[in-house]
Amino acid sequence: MSNPVYMVGIIDVKDFQTYADTYGMPVGEMFAEVGAEIVAATTEAEVLEGSWDGNWSVIVKVPSAEIARDLYNSDKYAPFKAARQETLANQTTLAIVPALVEKP
Repeated sequence: MSNPVYMVGIIDVKDFQTYADTYGMPVGEMFAEVGAEIVAATTEAEVLEGSWDGNWSVIVKVPSAEIARDLYNSDKYAPFKAARQETLANQTTLAIVPALVEKP
């Protein structure tokens, strides 16, 4: 069985309402379809050190890195990714972070 991962995004959103309507809601549904859970989605990240180059932060728990990569690279997600990259956000940082695994 694969270990869960977290997809962490720091996004500089241009217009929150347009982003929510055309990206956030449909992409959230895609994540739910693969068993992922949105853990956090907020404008209120408190930066303690370094730079946080965005006004929207999201953390999604995904059942495995393979599922996260497959969704990210899927034809179904492609138009949403393009919209985010080309019109909805000034910039995005997105990473897959492995979850800690409890030892038996």
